[in-house]
Amino acid sequence: MKERRQTRYDTRALPRRTALHAAIALILFGCIPVVVRGVAANAYTIGIVRLAVATFGLFTLMALRGELRRVPPRDLLRLAVIGLLFFGHWLTLFLGIKASSASIGAIGLSTYGAHLLILGAIAGARVRMTDILAVTTAIAGALLVVPSFDATAIGMILSTVSALLYASLPLLHQRWSHIDTRTRALGQFSFAFLFFLFFLPKAEWELGARDWAGLLFLAVGVTLIGHSLWVSVTTRLTPSATSILYYANIPIAILLSTLALDERLTLRTGLGAALIIGAGVLGLISRRASARESPASPPGA
Repeated sequence: MKERRQTRYDTRALPRRTALHAAIALILFGCIPVVVRGVAANAYTIGIVRLAVATFGLFTLMALRGELRRVPPRDLLRLAVIGLLFFGHWLTLFLGIKASSASIGAIGLSTYGAHLLILGAIAGARVRMTDILAVTTAIAGALLVVPSFDATAIGMILSTVSALLYASLPLLHQRWSHIDTRTRALGQFSFAFLFFLFFLPKAEWELGARDWAGLLFLAVGVTLIGHSLWVSVTTRLTPSATSILYYANIPIAILLSTLALDERLTLRTGLGAALIIGAGVLGLISRRASARESPASPPGA
């Protein structure tokens, strides 16, 4: 009975403890583009280290709790598909940040909401006028951010592809929800780790102490601690509420990139980012009003 009460969504004002967990998690998530841009490690090294720690940590936790289960071959293939998409999401995001800047990577990732609307429509969800308005606004914001084809455009394209891949994950997690949540998370991390290992020869390991500290922060601080706190938040609030709340990490990332990396944020870029974030929030609010609540977003931003 106690466990059932803990997984019930809290529809009242945001509880103080949940608000604290959300704030810490969002600040940690906002650090991701800044650290990825700031360390000398390339995208392959970052992915391998983060996923090695995440896979080992979650596997150990599940083993201690006796939650490891044998997975049928068909479900194993489904987990491989989820892992492949997550691998693509991380790789394109890291490459996009390295090609341009931390703020551009964060802005490109914020197109997640528009992609979710488009994929939902393809899957058969009813298209509303607010959905069309949200997607159109997101496109306008992206055009503002990228006025010409340069390094910024390459970073924006890669991080937008990352957002598209990330938006596809909730749909698959919902479709294959018969697989236990932690098993899906472990499959997502472990298969993504295996795909990253194909690029092991391209990884860079001659790094300084500052670079290793950054990788350790991403692996432990963000992946293990940050996502553990975020799971706590998503179990107490509705999925649409947490999806909207998640957007708060985008301005945090932009602010941190300005302070820590001296990245210059122009008025044009700021306006484009505001349009994209606003479009995502509008689309999520529209979905909240028109559809039944679905499972929370998968772990691993």
